[in-house]
Amino acid sequence: MNAGRFAAGFLVGVIVAAVLAASFGGREQQTTTTTQTTATPAVQVLEPWFQPGEAVIGATVVLPASVNIEDGVAYLSFYLAGLAPTLSSDDAPSGLAMPPGDPMEFPEIWELTTVAGETVTASTGPSSTSVSFDLPSPDDEVATITLVGWRVPVPFGESVTLPVEEGATGELRRGSVTFTSVLEQSISTIVTVDFDRAGDLWQSWVELRPRDGRWRVSGRQGGGLQLTWDGDDAPDSIVIEDAGYEMFPVTGSIPIYDEAGLP
Repeated sequence: MNAGRFAAGFLVGVIVAAVLAASFGGREQQTTTTTQTTATPAVQVLEPWFQPGEAVIGATVVLPASVNIEDGVAYLSFYLAGLAPTLSSDDAPSGLAMPPGDPMEFPEIWELTTVAGETVTASTGPSSTSVSFDLPSPDDEVATITLVGWRVPVPFGESVTLPVEEGATGELRRGSVTFTSVLEQSISTIVTVDFDRAGDLWQSWVELRPRDGRWRVSGRQGGGLQLTWDGDDAPDSIVIEDAGYEMFPVTGSIPIYDEAGLP
């Protein structure tokens, strides 16, 4: 049976080959030449909107504005701009189609060198737009200003498991969590959670949240929250999460200003 099917297939193949030979046998062989072309992409390459000499830390640009000396104190004013633009053009600086985005990194430690060669350091916070230096002498002049420390966002996440009991307390790296009240009702359980935050202003985070989504966040106040479990089957414990990011310190040396002036 298999031999017969093979023979029949072979005969059909011979017939098809003969038909093709009869159809194309009288034609000359043609040679096809393929020419490769390079298409120019319809993409406009834009120059960066920040200027050479302006400090780039991660995805943030430090834009120095002015340096002034008054009563023995040197002041540097600056702006921070994220490299990703926003979607609004209402408050775009002159020459920009869209304003820059929110900064992600922030300068913290600055170093000023006087013309006489003395060094003065100063620090700024996440919302600062200027830094001041107390000069060693009222007659000193500024030679250079250098950014030597800044903060970058680093994601993290941690959690703590607490029993559903009034007074239950757990420690997180950025503060302590306490269940200040537990109200058990026939149709629900309500837990009030207090969060005593620790750390400095550099830290940033999302609000606390329960890992189990069946615990409904029914209110927030002062960093804490109120949780409600609908039904009479509330579990004996709750996992509280604190997930977000913190501003991690980084050291380096980025020139901001010299005697030649600002960029």
